[in-house]
Amino acid sequence: MAPSDRTTNVRDIATAWQPQRPGRRSPKDVVNALIEPDWGGARVVAALTADGATLHRDGQRLRVPAVLEQELAAAFTAVDAVVEGHLTPKALEDGSGHETPMPRVERPPLFIPRGLFGRGRRAAQDDPYILARDQQHREDAALAEVLDAMREGEDHAFVATDLLHLDGTDCRDLPLAERKRLLDTLLTPSRLVRVTPYVKPAAQRMLMTWGEQGFAEVHWRAANSRYTQGAENPDWVVSHPPGRQQAPSGGPLSRG
Repeated sequence: MAPSDRTTNVRDIATAWQPQRPGRRSPKDVVNALIEPDWGGARVVAALTADGATLHRDGQRLRVPAVLEQELAAAFTAVDAVVEGHLTPKALEDGSGHETPMPRVERPPLFIPRGLFGRGRRAAQDDPYILARDQQHREDAALAEVLDAMREGEDHAFVATDLLHLDGTDCRDLPLAERKRLLDTLLTPSRLVRVTPYVKPAAQRMLMTWGEQGFAEVHWRAANSRYTQGAENPDWVVSHPPGRQQAPSGGPLSRG
């Protein structure tokens, strides 16, 4: 296939992309989970070829700063690919790509009605159905906010999270673990281009660190799961990380 034909094909795939949605099971039901932080911002796909990089969402090419597309093109090491990721300022908030941890506040036990409110509110906050629903609501509103912020000069990085197409091959039916392995070889990280880290459930210290660093949610995805374009994926669950800064018991329940 000629380079110009490859570019057209990859951009057509990116234009037709519809994001998969998280399921509503408990994290403990996700078999052989790979866990990664939720970067927030807008979920998009990058179409990458020898001719350059473009970003897409909702059937259209996005107008983003040229420097971001240039860094994506320079970071790409294969022939053509479609990569899912997040446009987010979070990766730029300090040198490590994470937020500065919020200070912990010690609260006295008095006036905290744990028996009346704490358990019910925590259960609601951790309910997979509510987390999946709220994430979808945030994503629906995020794109316009992100594009407005970029037009006003706020830098956003592209944090790659999944590989959907590579060198003429549809990768959505490959196991997630294999898609992650391939993704790690495709992009050379730079200031505006990152590849998300991920861990297994045994890495509790890292999960707590993400919570302490301000990541409100983490994603559990089965290592053997496929990408279910435009549909709910039962092998993908959203949860709160341990160590996340919690609102005081009896306080308002955040909806994101």
